[in-house]
Amino acid sequence: MLKPLEKIDTYFLFVLFTGTILRIISLIITPIGPDFLSFVNAARGIISFNYYTYGTFRPPGFPITIVPFLLLTKNNFILSSKLASFFTSIILIYYSYYIFTAASKKFYNKDDEKIEYKAKLIGLIVSYLISLNLYFVVNTGRGLREDLLALLFILAFYFTIIKEKMEKKDILYLIITISLLTLTLLSAGIFFAIGIILFYFISKLKYFEFEKMSLKKLLIVLLTVFSSFSFWALFSAFTIGDPLYNFQVQGAFFKDYHNLEFSSIENIIDAAINAIIFGIPFEVYYLFLIISLIFTFLVFYIIIKNYEQKQILFIIIIIVINFLYISIFMAPSKTLAIPNHPRVIMYFFLYVFYMGSIPLGKILFEYQKKKNINTKNMNFVFICFLITYSLQGLIYWFDYQGFPPPIHPLLLILFLSDEVFLLIFLIKSRHIDYIMIDESQ
Repeated sequence: MLKPLEKIDTYFLFVLFTGTILRIISLIITPIGPDFLSFVNAARGIISFNYYTYGTFRPPGFPITIVPFLLLTKNNFILSSKLASFFTSIILIYYSYYIFTAASKKFYNKDDEKIEYKAKLIGLIVSYLISLNLYFVVNTGRGLREDLLALLFILAFYFTIIKEKMEKKDILYLIITISLLTLTLLSAGIFFAIGIILFYFISKLKYFEFEKMSLKKLLIVLLTVFSSFSFWALFSAFTIGDPLYNFQVQGAFFKDYHNLEFSSIENIIDAAINAIIFGIPFEVYYLFLIISLIFTFLVFYIIIKNYEQKQILFIIIIIVINFLYISIFMAPSKTLAIPNHPRVIMYFFLYVFYMGSIPLGKILFEYQKKKNINTKNMNFVFICFLITYSLQGLIYWFDYQGFPPPIHPLLLILFLSDEVFLLIFLIKSRHIDYIMIDESQ
């Protein structure tokens, strides 16, 4: 007879196994993504140590992960890129369970088996949400860098906020994580550093009573981002003659596809207004398509009620800064009435999953510990939600070119069922206090 903790670990192994099988299928049948060739060419340049054949404005974070697979497959461009994304995705599922379990323990004051069980239950839900959502499965098969970015973001979350006692090896892991994050997507590293600065100073206010982040961690993050960015700027200056070549290319993208320029304050304000009016609503819309509208509203409600907690405050700052920038990408351009693909925001979804899983895990735990209540009906409704949630990614098996992207008629029932099951689950749990989070000091 398995103990409760062993049951959770067994369930996670099942989730990991199922997610792996789905990703193997995606690896085989999903067409390669549009950006893979630039990443592979960069990986070839790294292998040959030929700086001038690197051939792309993209920094080397993701190409580095492609290198071993490019050698293994003997220069099979498509397979090497897909394998890099595939293995990164499996590692992401694994660490999502353990990192968010460790993060959830911070919400409880005592270290006993019940706390361990509650924390693992939350980690299990998060790992399920990332593992079995078909949207993430499909994107893994496209051989792109989003899984790597998601992994680096949650590792950065762990080492800066969750891991308090830092040994030398932990400091090294933090440096490697932030370096790879910056060199995978420059804007991600820069905005993460800006978020860390804001978090550090905001948390110094007397209103917040949690243990503050150390100045040492702040300096490590800032110095690492600065060093990584400087490395890439020097490389660009040496090979192309322009240290800010990456940003020149991005500026050209905005000009060509969005008819936006950032050469003046007026243009920046224009881009910001366009992002707020159109970009942010599309981010919320995609959260509905990929997750659930009610789940998203639940996350917003949890944020409003618990914004003073350390983890929630950090997540709010990091997500808001990055979402405000990425919403410029998400807004339909002034020349093309089609918003950007939601994969550009998917690496923040794990934070959304985590905040939504905290109340759901608390509800399930409260029902399970009450021996005089039949939990079968509640478990059934929750399992139905998980199943319909998982299948929502089916929309990405259908081609859409609309404005906004339409929900395929055959999938409308699926989306509505997902909302109904979660709504029933929350209504039947209204007597449980699952809104407020008490973070241990």
